[in-house]
Amino acid sequence: MSTDGDMGPQDEMELLTGVSETKLHAVGMILAAIYGVASAIPISAFFGSVGVSGSIGLSICIAPLFGILLGPKRGFAYGLVAGVIQAALATVIPSAALALAVPTMVLGPSVSGLFTGLALRPWTTVAGKRIPGPSITIIYLLLVIILYEIPEYEAWWFPAVYFAAVITALLLQVKEVRFDPSAEGWKKYLQVVPFTIIGTATDFSMMTLGAVYLMGIPAPVFGFVIFPFMLGERIAAIVVSAIIASVALAAFSDLWTGTTE
Repeated sequence: MSTDGDMGPQDEMELLTGVSETKLHAVGMILAAIYGVASAIPISAFFGSVGVSGSIGLSICIAPLFGILLGPKRGFAYGLVAGVIQAALATVIPSAALALAVPTMVLGPSVSGLFTGLALRPWTTVAGKRIPGPSITIIYLLLVIILYEIPEYEAWWFPAVYFAAVITALLLQVKEVRFDPSAEGWKKYLQVVPFTIIGTATDFSMMTLGAVYLMGIPAPVFGFVIFPFMLGERIAAIVVSAIIASVALAAFSDLWTGTTE
């Protein structure tokens, strides 16, 4: 038994765990709020079957951070909170109204949080069981590709971002990447890019499936109108997300070690 002035190892461990949990939950709430606000800041147009149908928000640069900073469980939970905030703002702010036209978008940050978080380690412990996180992410991405290709095969090249994410997840299954806060220059940001690729693709998956099955956008629009804009948006999101994540992880290096659940 230890007094207030003489803490034992177990007491210190519990205290540190409590501090880490508090920090993770605080980061989750901050991310959810930032995501909601960013969804109302337009950066590109969204093209439907009859032309411009809305605007895509800056939130696409925030979505990958849920999994990277919070891990799969917390990333999913706070991503869901972010989606709810986005949906609420969509009812009152015109620039965020795309979520009303493509309601599956509100699930984007939670899906991104879950599958990006699973890709952080080759093996992740969930409910006491070890699972191959990147492989599960690959299965999800392949399912999205198949669901797109079945009705839209004439624009088969559109899921390029998903194919890149599949290859990235495959590499992460065989080789673990750990963030090194002491890295300098471009290496500091490059080490996070594999996860922002996956985070961007999984977030985008909800918009893609909604556009296919709810809006019925034809293949030529996907392949020749949306594709060039989408590619530019997602590359920008990958780069910006990597910069933000690297800065956050450098400032709070214990986040990376505490996001395996």
